[in-house]
Amino acid sequence: MAVLNSNPEILLKKRKNADRKRLEKQEEIANKIKKSKQLKLKQKQKNFKRAETLLSNQKSNELEKKRINKINQKLKKEASSLKDTSADDEYKLLFVIRIPNHTKGLKIPKKAYQILQVLKLTESNTGVFVKANQQTIQLLGLIAPYIIIGQPSLSSIRKLFQKRARITTIEEPEEEEDSTTQQEEPKEKIIKLDNNQLVEDKFEKIGLICIEDLIHEITTLSDNFLKITNWLLPFKLNPPINGWGPQSKLARLIYDNENKVEISLAQDFKLKEIDDIDSVIDQQN
Repeated sequence: MAVLNSNPEILLKKRKNADRKRLEKQEEIANKIKKSKQLKLKQKQKNFKRAETLLSNQKSNELEKKRINKINQKLKKEASSLKDTSADDEYKLLFVIRIPNHTKGLKIPKKAYQILQVLKLTESNTGVFVKANQQTIQLLGLIAPYIIIGQPSLSSIRKLFQKRARITTIEEPEEEEDSTTQQEEPKEKIIKLDNNQLVEDKFEKIGLICIEDLIHEITTLSDNFLKITNWLLPFKLNPPINGWGPQSKLARLIYDNENKVEISLAQDFKLKEIDDIDSVIDQQN
């Protein structure tokens, strides 16, 4: 029977060799990933764009600018002709889902992009709760091609919180015994909201101590609605299996009879509310 060598020096050498090989392997993998990314970037830069693609992109951008300008003009007319009745408007709960751009080369106009930023919907397949009145819905019309909206049920809201609720927390650096070393700055960390203690730490002063309290405040559109939605990150959803339907895509650019297409696209692209938003949430949850 062979006896294992228990010489400390030999064991230490073996351990050092194993550590060195492991580090070399990690470095080799990192270099491979880096080279692969560089190669993909070069290939992307070399990709040839057909003239039809460039023309289609330009056409889409022109139509989108016209649509935004028309809505802006309409909002200005309504603002000048009507008194401020926003206080009397009834509010309703909407769940707004950001969908992929309907055209790859489309540049989102500045005003539409600013609204998406305010709603924290800069990424595709993310959703947020919105406390909406008539004035809010009119503003959502500016970003109609990039979103779908609907009134979620209590069941869907609860499912979203159970599976998709996230927040950012400040991660404090570990204290080191050596005071001469420079202390690291606190970092933000994204975590899943699956702990009632997190809610209590944040909203104890206003009487909210668990996730179910947050769900109740959102469904009832309470005064704490904005505090809660500002704290929550957008709900990150899965893309639907069958892709997005025609309602969320820009109508195809038809080069024949060009003027008619421009008019129909600019007029017909209105904000559409989906009756069964719960089924959309279920598909993506």
